[in-house]
Amino acid sequence: MTADTQTLREFQEALFERLRNASAEDPARSSRLAFEAGGRSWLMRLDDAQEVVGVAPVTVIPLARPWYRGLVNLRGNLLSVVDLGCLLEGRQTPMGTESRLVLLAERFRLSAALLVDRVIGLRSLDNYEASPAAKPPAIDWIIQSLLASDGRVWHELSIAALAQGSELSRTGA
Repeated sequence: MTADTQTLREFQEALFERLRNASAEDPARSSRLAFEAGGRSWLMRLDDAQEVVGVAPVTVIPLARPWYRGLVNLRGNLLSVVDLGCLLEGRQTPMGTESRLVLLAERFRLSAALLVDRVIGLRSLDNYEASPAAKPPAIDWIIQSLLASDGRVWHELSIAALAQGSELSRTGA
């Protein structure tokens, strides 16, 4: 095991522990999971995520929509893999060393994970200001768009709206 692998494993374990602790606390608190997908920066509520893991081998499903990457077996559980970048931009996300699967909370009853370009970590909403003009009009599962002090625009993702939308209910061609 290399130093890079150990550092990555420690990061993932620490992030998982913080996600687990946050889900036991008040879900409305201001911390969010930050990640990148489809050329955009995203935030999501901690209680909407069950876990963040590295990308495991994905079994491709023939004739599925391009954003439906297939199924992954994670510790004996089959999860659908939704390529968030492809769903947004129509281009498949390359599965690189920084790519991650964000497992959706069990309460959504989807048995699904979002494939993202990379997970950045936890961010506090206290460090952002609302930026309604930055919200892309074609994406209805964005709760709000926020502007960071460095000028970067972040979009808060509504997993509930995404899960209830027609996109995830239609995986076939």
